Amino acid sequence: MKINPFNSTARYVSLTGIMLGLAAALSAFESMASAFLPAGVRIGLANIAVFAAAVCINLPTAFLITLLKSAFVLLTRGVTAGIMSSCGGIVSFGITALLLSKTNASYVMISVLSAIGHMLGQLAAASVLMGSVYTFYYAPVLLIAGTASGFFTGIVSGRVIPPLEKSLAVYRRR
Repeated sequence: MKINPFNSTARYVSLTGIMLGLAAALSAFESMASAFLPAGVRIGLANIAVFAAAVCINLPTAFLITLLKSAFVLLTRGVTAGIMSSCGGIVSFGITALLLSKTNASYVMISVLSAIGHMLGQLAAASVLMGSVYTFYYAPVLLIAGTASGFFTGIVSGRVIPPLEKSLAVYRRR
């Protein structure tokens, strides 16, 4: 797989930077909005940028954005949040990559399953960090929240990605 799908390295780097900046900005906004949600529940807005990168650029770039987004969380919210973000993000990315490459699933289905995977990855990290399996008692709440947030981000992705793909097609031809 060609890492840079564009004819210009500058286009590829700038688009990757824009997607990373969008993911970081959405993550910061989400931190403020999460004050009104139950503990541990997040909307998953930053995952829209990662999902768009996976569809519009390629999977390796989306994985890079996932890792750099987790580094941003580590720097802005601390070690525990960074570990939780990394574990959830890697599981979520794995599910997204598998479904995008092996199935014809809808954006909503991919987003819901990825959100649930993200929550389960975070629960596993929390279990290891706390040294207790009791963290999994919170799974039903997070599964409901993951389904709802995945549905929301899937709908938004379905509205954002097609026009973005159309715009980027112009740059691939140049």
